[in-house]
Amino acid sequence: MLSFLRPLALLCVLCAGLMGKVYQIDRVHSHVGFKIKHLKISHVMGDFKDYSALIDFDPVSHTFKKLEATIKATSIDTNNQNRDDHLRSDDFFKTGKYPNITFVMQKYEKIDKENGRVVGVLNIAGVARKVVLTSEIGGVTQINGKEKLGFSLSGQIKRSDFKFAPDTSTLKVGDRVTLNIEVEAAQK
Repeated sequence: MLSFLRPLALLCVLCAGLMGKVYQIDRVHSHVGFKIKHLKISHVMGDFKDYSALIDFDPVSHTFKKLEATIKATSIDTNNQNRDDHLRSDDFFKTGKYPNITFVMQKYEKIDKENGRVVGVLNIAGVARKVVLTSEIGGVTQINGKEKLGFSLSGQIKRSDFKFAPDTSTLKVGDRVTLNIEVEAAQK
């Protein structure tokens, strides 16, 4: 009987290492932002107000097991209503046809306990491309009996790679878009 229990116990330990914990974004303490050059002399910054994510994270190994996000493209906010309306149009995000921007992680490459790379597929206005985002794990803590996770994601994409606003000159709007995402999430 004991010889049967040892492999079973080992299997349980191995399976526990494969499973993380599922967290839900706290949007009050999170931010999905970007910046892009305007006229090659300054940056326009903005963010998205409506987003959700499935976050499966192992707090012991500090490893993402699954990360999938959906951003409502209509929730773009650059602090200028006319510009935001134009960005929602068919010239840019085409929100009537493509209401969501999505990201699905394919793998997580751990560098050390706090840092890594999230490799996945980003889909903007119907065009999907592989992207690599740098991750920084802020940490895991307990607040009011709930486990909280904090992390940052950053990276750059080219709008030309996504065939995004191809009729807009890079003299007017830059090609490189810098992404800055701050997440605080609570265990479900």
